[in-house]
Amino acid sequence: MHNRDVRVFVAANGNAFMRDIASWIVEAAGMGGRDAALVDDRPPQSDGSINLVVAPHEFFLLGACDPEAIAAAARCSIPICTEQPGTGWFLRSLAYCVGSPLVVDINAIGVAAIEREGVRAHRLQLGAVPGIDRWSHMIPAAERDVDVVFLGAATEYRAEALASLAPVLWGRSSDIRAFPVRRPIVGGEPGLVFGVEKYDLLANARVLVNLHRSAGASSERYFEWARMVEAMANGCVVVTEPSTGYEPLIAGEHFIECEAADMGAVIAGLLDDESRRSRIAGAAYDAVRGPLGLERSVGELLRIIEAERIGISPLPATRRDRRTARRLAARADPPPLFPVYKPYREARRTVYDAFVTEVEHRREIGRLRALVEHGDELHTTVEHGGTRTEQPAEVGVVVTMFDYAHTVVETLDSIAASTDVTLEIVVVDDSSRDDGPDVVRRWMAEHPDVATTLVRCAANRGLPGARNLGVEYVRSNSLMIMDADNLVYPTCLRRLADALEADSGAAFAYSTLEAFGDAPGLRSAYGWHVPWLCDAPYIDAQAMFRTSALRDFGGYRVDADAYGWEDWDLWLGLAAAGEYGVHVTEMLGRYRTQASSMVSLTNLAADGLRASLVERYPHLPWPELS
Repeated sequence: MHNRDVRVFVAANGNAFMRDIASWIVEAAGMGGRDAALVDDRPPQSDGSINLVVAPHEFFLLGACDPEAIAAAARCSIPICTEQPGTGWFLRSLAYCVGSPLVVDINAIGVAAIEREGVRAHRLQLGAVPGIDRWSHMIPAAERDVDVVFLGAATEYRAEALASLAPVLWGRSSDIRAFPVRRPIVGGEPGLVFGVEKYDLLANARVLVNLHRSAGASSERYFEWARMVEAMANGCVVVTEPSTGYEPLIAGEHFIECEAADMGAVIAGLLDDESRRSRIAGAAYDAVRGPLGLERSVGELLRIIEAERIGISPLPATRRDRRTARRLAARADPPPLFPVYKPYREARRTVYDAFVTEVEHRREIGRLRALVEHGDELHTTVEHGGTRTEQPAEVGVVVTMFDYAHTVVETLDSIAASTDVTLEIVVVDDSSRDDGPDVVRRWMAEHPDVATTLVRCAANRGLPGARNLGVEYVRSNSLMIMDADNLVYPTCLRRLADALEADSGAAFAYSTLEAFGDAPGLRSAYGWHVPWLCDAPYIDAQAMFRTSALRDFGGYRVDADAYGWEDWDLWLGLAAAGEYGVHVTEMLGRYRTQASSMVSLTNLAADGLRASLVERYPHLPWPELS
């Protein structure tokens, strides 16, 4: 009997990760002697082929198929679900499976959840195919350049867990590739890799960190088979939180399992014991390329489909099927009972405006006092400390300070501890009311080896004005912007300077930051991508600029309507001017979080402030807001 052809359908404009999975299935079917092909430009048809639809919710929804076409396609195809049970994506996917003669899932937990909905399900045991394996084509494991890699969507839980690894990773080589989930991932977004590029990355890394989306119950600790197989097929050892559904793999033999709180110590121990790491990597590789090879489970699925003649003579849709589909879709996307509630919008704006008016009034009084006392409302005094050479340092660090006497020493100590780089520091005291200037003077006296300039403003200029003033005193070709309560790890300045040197067109470079304090997590965690930048202000001020680029642009805008969002305004302005930055995907700095920050104040009037930015930069790709 002639084997039926295999067509694997995947959305042309959907999540590019699903295309990777679809390509594995095509390759596995081809290894079994089938005529297999990937299809993304038409719905499945009852033409005698075995039709497999990867991520049906994406394929049918993004394909703009009408309900009748979806129903017809579902009856002659077998959906392959990839989403985690308990999420809206899982239910949405299942809604598009109603009427299919068989539903497939890549995880045993998914199969059980599908069967609880009264639908027949089959487990497709994921394993590797030769196209995933780049290990055999690359350098020996002991010479891998990256110690630790993370690939995944950003969630609050993951961000906090990753931040806890910063003290272990700053001195090593890491590649933390988180991404937001506000827009569909279609490929081309910064930091996201697919296909061979992703496999090469994993083949060049020693350890893959896997973290769950949230700190849920043990039943929700989903084993992400696709990600694990990719890593294991490339000799990259997986260190994951405790998971369920990983059988027949064995924890401790094929991967390492530990709680998030212990992950830093576990990773450090593993990286210091290459023989153990190599042993686990080898065992995992042998498993996913041997008995768990994907050609085996795909072959089994295709034999079941052929034996039962699934998809040969599809039955018409029933009223019960339509009701079931509507019920699942409603559970995935429950309709809102009321519009989004934004309480006291006008009152919040009034408070914000009053606060900004008060701040501006205080500054005006300060300028008048400076004019009376010094004859110049912009009067400054400048003090130099440390050894200043004729040759400028590689990097100048601008530290702005207003009432930060209690934290500025820690900031300066972290800068002075930088390795493999020559530096100068410019501290701008923006007319502090505490003893910050005296604290900085004492620090300068105790560090005669660090070229430091203290610039004191007689009148408060505000954060953007203080930063612009500091930039004027920098002699270096590269400059770092820092607030007086944030920190850098010793490797930060060198690695950011190297990133700028490697990309001559970039105006600035920034790294991921470990947020600590009231709200631990990550800041500046995503690569430079203007659509993401229009969604939210995700890049902090702590970045290294080409001094000429920042000066040519004009520095920070000092208008009052940007109060609290000066950083976002700068990044948007640079984007509108055609500039871009380089993201170093390592946690090289520390960002102190506190409830009383300027950003917290902007939240009082976020809608209005955003509207003013949209008006100022109308040609940027702003999202449509309801």
